[in-house]
Amino acid sequence: MVRRIACGYRLGTLPGDWLQTWRRLDRLLARSELRVRVVLEPLENLPADVDLLVVPPELADAAPSAVQPGVPIVVTTPANAADDFAVLVARLEDGAELTAERVDSAAPETPNVVTYRGSVRLD
Repeated sequence: MVRRIACGYRLGTLPGDWLQTWRRLDRLLARSELRVRVVLEPLENLPADVDLLVVPPELADAAPSAVQPGVPIVVTTPANAADDFAVLVARLEDGAELTAERVDSAAPETPNVVTYRGSVRLD
């Protein structure tokens, strides 16, 4: 079950095109109505509950040591991200090898309470 996807980058360097790649994936998953949270995190500080990691090709060698064993890793470039993310969403919707919960549109909209410590989101 995929609940959290992390777009990884190297601490201290966040290219603008990789930031846009993260936003593209976040918006695509929101439009597909899948209950998956996409976070942008440095490989050095990845949360332990990451279910899938997306990295650029230059970080492909460092990615396996940054996540728990068995976590799928998607390597893509910003130029190929749209196609790769469409395949990823199709795999999630298919539910054969990767699954994700769907957003229940019949459920009433509840407020989302978010907690911060300084500028760091705690949830």
